[in-house]
Amino acid sequence: MKIRSRIILSFLSLLLVPMLVVSIFLAVVFSNVFRIPFLDKLTAMDTAISTMTQNISANYDHISDYDYMDKLLRKEYNGYFRRILFVDQNNKILYDSDKALIGIKYNQVTTLSRDSKSIISKDSFDVRQSEVLINNKVVGSLVFIPEIDLQEALTFLIYLPFIMIVVFLLTILAMIVLLSKILTDGILKPLKELNYAAEMISSGDLDYEMKYKKDDEIGKFCSEFDIMRMRLKEALELQARMEQNRKQLIASITHDLKTPLTSIKGYVEVLEDGIIQDPETINNYLRIIGSKTNQLNHLIDDLFTFSKMELGEFQVAPEHMSCIKLFDSILSQKHLDFQDSDIQFLYECPDQDCILNADEFRIHQVVENLVSNAKKFTKTYIKFYGRIHRDFFEFYVEDDGIGIPQNELPMIFDHFYKVDKSRTYSSKGTGLGLAICKQIVEAHGGTISVRSEEGKGSIFKIKLPLQKEDAVESKPFIQEF
Repeated sequence: MKIRSRIILSFLSLLLVPMLVVSIFLAVVFSNVFRIPFLDKLTAMDTAISTMTQNISANYDHISDYDYMDKLLRKEYNGYFRRILFVDQNNKILYDSDKALIGIKYNQVTTLSRDSKSIISKDSFDVRQSEVLINNKVVGSLVFIPEIDLQEALTFLIYLPFIMIVVFLLTILAMIVLLSKILTDGILKPLKELNYAAEMISSGDLDYEMKYKKDDEIGKFCSEFDIMRMRLKEALELQARMEQNRKQLIASITHDLKTPLTSIKGYVEVLEDGIIQDPETINNYLRIIGSKTNQLNHLIDDLFTFSKMELGEFQVAPEHMSCIKLFDSILSQKHLDFQDSDIQFLYECPDQDCILNADEFRIHQVVENLVSNAKKFTKTYIKFYGRIHRDFFEFYVEDDGIGIPQNELPMIFDHFYKVDKSRTYSSKGTGLGLAICKQIVEAHGGTISVRSEEGKGSIFKIKLPLQKEDAVESKPFIQEF
């Protein structure tokens, strides 16, 4: 329905509906007048008076027993009469429902109370009397003081016009509330939603979809606004993805701060406990702590540059170094990490030396991640070894752990990917370590790959290019992958 039609119908209903409600109210009042509570009481009083008169006649012998008579009469007059008196032929009050006038001459009573606030004359038109007969002989009279007076009926008729006005005004008020809700839902609510959607877009949230879809002027405007939002989202999608990748890369380096911190904590605790007394071992521990501290400093310094890795702007700092020297520096740290572990750390040194152009710190970081991952899932051992093969020096990290499903091998180097998230061991990592390894190795011009079989273990291979003069043909020692 068009907005103009809604407004016209709203004004018409605001006038017609209250008039209809008042008409129905009057019809109900005048067609069911005796159903009004106080008028209904007036029609029932005569029946109650007749019943109580008969009860007095039948139980006159107990007239002096207040409790007996009160129990007998109360169920009849309760709700119709405020007070009942029985006056005998000698004008003496033998029963008073309020007990106050028993034994007093009725002609000495000038006023009677209907309740604590209203005082009426005993000769008032409201006071009803009924003679009590026994064997066709008058023995006294029942005096009834009603709960209501006839003035109430007159008051009702006087206030009826005011009641009609109140009903009319209340109906108008209800219509205003109802029509406000209808107009708000049809006009103000979509406008408010449009304003909210504009705020979301200005804050960079382009996923908010307009919910107002009605076929009217505002509905069409909302549809066009939503189309504009979708086009803007498509235009900024690439920029948003790049920004998210930057944040993920920063998170990746932050993740790798934990490993050297854990090692430092372990060595410091050992030194504090005083278990190690050998000066040479203590110095070795201190050197490792210093090395780990340098790694932490390096990681913190590289937080900004590492965020550019996916943009191809990440730079490593390669230096010419001996592959055996690099291998030994890695072993000097990892060997101590497994001294108190149930897992065996096995290694084989390269049988030939060569020159690599590599960033020693970053290669340490790659091996650290691979060995740490293997340590989480292996059963009995981790093996670290390296060989020269054609134009590459190859590092291998092998374990006999739970392995990786074949269908998931292509994705394990993706950012935040965790192998089979339904498995219990998926909670042991954040899905960042292998992605970091891949980025670092590729920054060196190398490759990283894996061969794995569920239940038998995994072998990770890192290939780093040699200087051309060091390329040799090595003897095959492992199946290529």
